[in-house]
Amino acid sequence: MESVSVDGIEEEEEGNARNEKSIAFAEFAELEPRNDGLRAEIENLRAENDDLRSRSLGMEGDLVDLRNQRQEVVKRNGELARAVEEVTSERDALRDELREVEERESELMSEKLDCKGKFEACEDRVLGLVEENGRRVRVFAECLECLRSSKGRLSKIVERIGAVELENGVEEDVPIAEELDLDDELKGFLLEMKLVDNLAMSAERKLMGYLEKMKKEKKELENSLVSLTEENRDINSLLRIALVEKELVEKELNRLKGGGESKRAALLQIAGRGLQKVGFGFMMSSSPTSESSDNVCSKSDSSECEEDAVSLASTVEKIMKNLRLEITKLKRELEDCRSDNERLQSLTEKQAQEIAECTSYMRELEERENMLAQNVEQLMLELTGAEEDIARWREACELEVEAGKNAIEERDREASMLRKELDRTKASLDMMNNKLKLKEELAAAAMAAQEAADKSLRLADTRALMLRERIEELTRQLEETDGKTERQSSRRKVRHICCPWGVLMSQKRRKVPEMEGLLPSRDSLHSS
Repeated sequence: MESVSVDGIEEEEEGNARNEKSIAFAEFAELEPRNDGLRAEIENLRAENDDLRSRSLGMEGDLVDLRNQRQEVVKRNGELARAVEEVTSERDALRDELREVEERESELMSEKLDCKGKFEACEDRVLGLVEENGRRVRVFAECLECLRSSKGRLSKIVERIGAVELENGVEEDVPIAEELDLDDELKGFLLEMKLVDNLAMSAERKLMGYLEKMKKEKKELENSLVSLTEENRDINSLLRIALVEKELVEKELNRLKGGGESKRAALLQIAGRGLQKVGFGFMMSSSPTSESSDNVCSKSDSSECEEDAVSLASTVEKIMKNLRLEITKLKRELEDCRSDNERLQSLTEKQAQEIAECTSYMRELEERENMLAQNVEQLMLELTGAEEDIARWREACELEVEAGKNAIEERDREASMLRKELDRTKASLDMMNNKLKLKEELAAAAMAAQEAADKSLRLADTRALMLRERIEELTRQLEETDGKTERQSSRRKVRHICCPWGVLMSQKRRKVPEMEGLLPSRDSLHSS
């Protein structure tokens, strides 16, 4: 029973194994056309992959060439940009230089305008100086007239004082400095000034002499006046004495009642003594009226003695009156001399002051004229130097402007040529960029195709892997079934094997030849 059961179990197992083998063969038979289709697809994909690889290599070479060309174009563009920058910098430098030259030219023009303004100011100043010189000439003419009138007045004063014909001598004695560069009018004015100065000096000398003389005369007149006043006092005292003596004589006459001659002699002796005491004895001795009175008295009688006394008193009074008149006359002359002296002194002081003012004004005018002449000469020299500098700077600026314009034109031509070349390089660069973009697009399409092929290859690999795993599983199942059958056959001693599984079982883990052809292609794909 046990053997029967074991045999039944073995038969069931064999049947199950056979069923599994038949199922595996059926699945294998179903997988073969699919494997052939996959193999064909893999071959096609491999060919497409090779084609894509060759195209990708060619496109990579073209891309490398394009990149090299692009780098060269970029380098050339950079060089052109640097050249353009250099040209622009040089142009900017030339523009700056031209601007500086224009600024210098404007400065020179402003300096020229300033010089013109200064020249016009100098011309106005020179015209003002000419007008002032004309006014000064007129003033000099008036001063000359005043000096001539002063000269005439001084000459009259000097002539009145005592100098006669001083003008010729003064003209001969006046020295004129020839080193002074003066015209005829100034020489004449200077000559008149010196003549008036010399005339004033001579008038001053004469006036000083006249004043000394007048002082001496004044002293003499004062001395005489003092003596006359003393004589007047003496005469008054004598007259009083004479009156007293007259009274005494009258008393004696009344007492004596003598002859007229003795009476008159006594009176004359008394009057003579009185007058001699005072100093008028010469009058009594030289008067002709005394002789006539003697003759008359010698013939008159005694009754006329009183008349003689009255006539003697009248003569004394006349003498006193004459003395008073002479004294008043001398006083008036003294006052006139004093007034003349004061007037002459004030006139000489005024004339000396006017002469000093005129000489100082003339010196000041000469100094100002010399200074103005020096200033005019200096300004003329500065103007000539400024005009020469302006002309020289103008020529230099014109040359610099012309050179700058020529350089700017050359730089503009170079810049236009470089700009044209830059435009051409930009156009070529745009064309290269377009080609490069097109090639990049082609490369991107090739990469996309390659990625699609890689995806399909990966999908095929996954499918082949799945099939391989399935096949390995089936082979394992077959090996298990083969091992079981071998164990059963070894127990049963099976004589013949009806199935071709022995060939498959002879090699351990033997693979299907289609799969063996498939697997190397996969390895080659992985290696690629």
